[in-house]
Amino acid sequence: MSSDDQRVAERPRVAFITGASGGIGRGIAEHLAGLGYSIGLSDISESALQAVAEDITETTGVAVSVFAADLADRESVQAAVDATVSRLGGLDVLVNCAGILKDARIEKMDPAVFRQVLDVNLIGMLTTTSAALPALRSSGTGRIISLTSRAWLGNFGSTNYAASKGGIAGVSRSLSLRLATDGITVNCIAPGFIETPMSNSMPDDIIERVRQSIPVGRVGQPIDVARTVAFLADANAGYLTGQSIPVCGGRSISGSMRKDTVSS
Repeated sequence: MSSDDQRVAERPRVAFITGASGGIGRGIAEHLAGLGYSIGLSDISESALQAVAEDITETTGVAVSVFAADLADRESVQAAVDATVSRLGGLDVLVNCAGILKDARIEKMDPAVFRQVLDVNLIGMLTTTSAALPALRSSGTGRIISLTSRAWLGNFGSTNYAASKGGIAGVSRSLSLRLATDGITVNCIAPGFIETPMSNSMPDDIIERVRQSIPVGRVGQPIDVARTVAFLADANAGYLTGQSIPVCGGRSISGSMRKDTVSS
């Protein structure tokens, strides 16, 4: 065993999560911390990240590194990844969870808004992945897990969001081929309707219509996504790569609601 391998074997696995102060990102961070991972948290707001970090540390006692970063700023992203690697001793799992949603019908959508969503959701994922690759290669069992969305199958009023999430799926398939020989797997999770502060802000009647369209009969919870992340992140999950896994309660095969559908 090389000295690098020995160091990896002696420390807890390290996960770096973007969008970590949001409902799903926070759920992923909390679940991985509960499994013993050291956690690097990144998002646009440092105060929101600190609140998440304090809760995780109090609950689990694991090491948590916080670094605010703007995914549209390459230097900011690189600094966040480097800080996580330095503070926690390496990096084994990258979870690209950050994203923004700005819906409008295509004829009313400002091209600048279309570009902004692509820059954060897709280009930001690429920037973060590029910054993390050296550390993930050193891990020997690196894992890249990116959140797409059921919306990439098509969602009314979400052309920019669907394009960005579909792009993530395509990029991940290509990266899985490139990185397989480095021991790095690259997969996506496509959540359906998940209960978060953002989804709870919708009108009750819309939420109920969505719930009725879900075959399992309930909306998803962040833990539903987090458990799938944990499966893909495991060091022993090395034979699953290049895949997009819907976590949607069956809604991806039950048809859409068109105007009643919301971006998820």
